[in-house]
Amino acid sequence: MEMEDLRERYFGPSFELKSHDKYSEIWALDEKDPLMPPEGGESVKDVATRLARVVAALESEFTGCEILIVAHGDPLQILQTILNAAKQHTGSTCDDLTSRIRAVMVPSILSQHRKFALLTGELRLVT
Repeated sequence: MEMEDLRERYFGPSFELKSHDKYSEIWALDEKDPLMPPEGGESVKDVATRLARVVAALESEFTGCEILIVAHGDPLQILQTILNAAKQHTGSTCDDLTSRIRAVMVPSILSQHRKFALLTGELRLVT
């Protein structure tokens, strides 16, 4: 199944399709404020919001199944960030995964997405 919301993060015209050397600037911006997009691009929160829709759709369609997600590095590390935080989050109003994901989409968590950086072609189990 192809899902448009799994597309790569759009970094904006100043960074898109530029040298990988530019990524360090993006990561610094993300760590400072993950709600602030690079000029004309998507913020970490924008991408996390897209990915929350993916999780909700997959969870409703494939209950009880193991799922393999193939996507670009930035969306995958943001996805792992929100899933990891959601797994650790407990609260009286957050029983389902989608609610827990919404609850953890805050700057202090989203700014840490580089902890889950992937190597090219890396496979990683997320439970």
